[in-house]
Amino acid sequence: IRAFSKTGQSIIERYNCGRIQNNKLLFTAQDKFKLRSKLKSEFGFDPLFIKQLPDDRLEVARHHDNEKLAKLPPSHDHILINSPSGILQLNNQQITLQSDQLPNAGMICLSSGINHIEHGAIVVVENLPIMQLCSSFILPLLCQNALWIYRGDHKSGAKASACYDLLKRLGKEKEIIVFSDMDPKGLEIALTIPYAKYWLGPESSEWTSCLKSKYASRSGYDIQIQAMKYLSNQVDSGSLSKEITDLITLMGSERSSYRQEHMYVHNINISLFSIRMNSD
Repeated sequence: IRAFSKTGQSIIERYNCGRIQNNKLLFTAQDKFKLRSKLKSEFGFDPLFIKQLPDDRLEVARHHDNEKLAKLPPSHDHILINSPSGILQLNNQQITLQSDQLPNAGMICLSSGINHIEHGAIVVVENLPIMQLCSSFILPLLCQNALWIYRGDHKSGAKASACYDLLKRLGKEKEIIVFSDMDPKGLEIALTIPYAKYWLGPESSEWTSCLKSKYASRSGYDIQIQAMKYLSNQVDSGSLSKEITDLITLMGSERSSYRQEHMYVHNINISLFSIRMNSD
């Protein structure tokens, strides 16, 4: 007896094994034997000795006509990368990206294919439109020759899990910078990115004017109350730098936020801020 699920229902319908009764999935010993035999015949392996289908669609295609049965989507390892310098320094190679003839948002590549990063700093970007603008900002020196990597989403093809995996593998010895919205969720991202040391955002002298401006988002703040609770707990722990603590306090008092796109179009000066107390 199993709890009802769409997956279980589809198995019963596809293989004609088992039944649904009182919103439960019922499989007799004969049903289980029949299902095991059918799966062995269809996939070429015994389900009792494998925990899950292969992750990769190409590997599933070796055994089955429906490659979409793979555990992971085809873009599971994809990341979007760029650099303000127009040159990527990866795997002991220099890869030219930017040109006056063909501006671009960077390059989609496989996270697992990157084995070495020659850039001294990595900037993790929250919002996709900012990736194509990396060479247009007036940046602190540490960011100018950095590897920029899009944090990822569910639509663009660049995956957050692939970004995080790369940072966990190769980010420990790098200066990790998070460029995000000046809002609760953006700062929560900055505090949870592996090895993140700095937040990149508006200069502190512009915080109040940004949060009070007509381009500030108060509704955006209101829907991020859970993130604000997380930030408040971090403030209470005493682990955050004075600058980040002051910013969180100001956002809370203004109940307002300011997005990256507005930073760009309204020419807001941006600076680096240490995230933790022990950051240099």
